[in-house]
Amino acid sequence: MLGRNAFARLGALAIVVAAVGVPERAAAQIGPRSRGGYASEPGYWVGLSIGYVDGTTVDDRNTGSVWQFGYTAQIRATLEKTVQRGVTIGAAAGFATAPLTYFPGAFGSGAGCFASCEANANVTQAMAFVHGGEGLGFHFVYDLEGGVTEFSDFRVRSTDESLPPSNEYDFSFGLGGGVGYGLSPTSSVYVGEMTDLVLHSSSGTTPNAPRLYNFRAGFRVGF
Repeated sequence: MLGRNAFARLGALAIVVAAVGVPERAAAQIGPRSRGGYASEPGYWVGLSIGYVDGTTVDDRNTGSVWQFGYTAQIRATLEKTVQRGVTIGAAAGFATAPLTYFPGAFGSGAGCFASCEANANVTQAMAFVHGGEGLGFHFVYDLEGGVTEFSDFRVRSTDESLPPSNEYDFSFGLGGGVGYGLSPTSSVYVGEMTDLVLHSSSGTTPNAPRLYNFRAGFRVGF
């Protein structure tokens, strides 16, 4: 489930992507470029995907609280630049509003949440990545990414009261792979799984750093 803020930010990113793509689309009308007798790949790609994110547990040292996230959906938009045949570098923004069970610290939450309560929070990711393995027909794809995961807007589900913290930013990195299908030199679809490690400050209640397992399906269009 995605909040209104997520859709607003995704819309803003789409406007920027469209603005960047205007000169490239105009140049593309001149004719296909070639490299060694083959049509070259587009200089840029834009993409959109929907992901199914597994639940994870986050132990927050700053508030003493524990967040047990449930399964949720993530929408992710990408902008990529081709650096060589079959390899791109790019930026991605992913947005989700995730359900969780919130366990407050020793002094409570200050929002009517004592032992535990059902809540929602926004999980936003901004990532730089390397993507490879493209081609016509079926092919394998892989991704390596690093960036920031933000947890924000914690609210009690039944009353909409705010819970601490207001936001948390954590360095995150991950890798993944999957299978794609090139529909044409300028379009493809794919399915795959990404595993991100979130480096969150912990009080030691949980032994390992949180991991976000994201199974996603999407499409890419070149220009």
